[in-house]
Formats: sequence, structure tokens, C-alpha cells
Amino acid sequence: MLFRLDDLDHTFQVMNDLHRRLDRALGAAGLADVPRASELGWVDLTETPDELVLRADLPGVDADALDISLKEEVLTLTAQRRVEVPEGHKVHVRERRPYKFTRSFALPTRVDPEKVGARLRDGVLTVRLAKAEAVKPRQITLAD
Repeated sequence: MLFRLDDLDHTFQVMNDLHRRLDRALGAAGLADVPRASELGWVDLTETPDELVLRADLPGVDADALDISLKEEVLTLTAQRRVEVPEGHKVHVRERRPYKFTRSFALPTRVDPEKVGARLRDGVLTVRLAKAEAVKPRQITLAD
């Protein structure tokens, strides 16, 4: 199927117009701060032989507005992004929104709760969870 890039541009313009109209309607209903799915932290959870590594995009979230908890094999992130308009400023366009969300992840293996570390840098949260010794692979040698 062939199409012109102008057609695609028009489609995105229509989508942006729809978003603006929905934003106005939500604002009138007092729901302007409800985040879109695209604004919530995108997450990757990867595994090595020794650890699980979770990386989440959390743009605009300060370290003091982030809570990370581990209960058994469930890791929970709660993050809040604050966006303030300076005193005396009139808002003409508001695409950056404050939000708060919680996401929980069932971990695919047991981890050692004493060997968990987290770092937030440049809007990316990295959580490293060492696997429990009982689940780490080990080499078994053959007896003679």
C-alpha cells in the first residue's frame, strides 16, 4: 500500500487535535492530571546469571518522590512527578503534567533482599537485584 507523507502528517495533526480537545474536556471535569499511558515509566526487566536488572524511564521524577519496595518476589515502584507553574505565569500550553503512579512487578526468580541497589540518573531508574544463592546456576563436576 502506498501513501504520501502528507497523509501521515495529517493523521498526526488530527490525533494531536483530539488530544487537545480531550485535555480541555478532562480539565473541565477536574481530571486534567490523569496521566496518559505514554507518560508513565517505561520499564525493561532483564536477567543475567547473577542478577535481575530493572530499568525505568522516569523523566522529571526526583529521588525524594520515588519509593521502591520489595516484598517476597514482588518489586513495587511508586513515583510522583511534580510540575509547577511559577507564580504569576499564565499557562497557554500544558503538556507536562504532574502525576503519581504505582507499578508492581512479579519477579521471575527469588532474589536476596539484602543485595538490592537502586540509582536514579538522568531520568532513568536502575534497580539491581542479586539472585538468591539457591537459584544461581552452578557448575557440577563429574565424579571419577
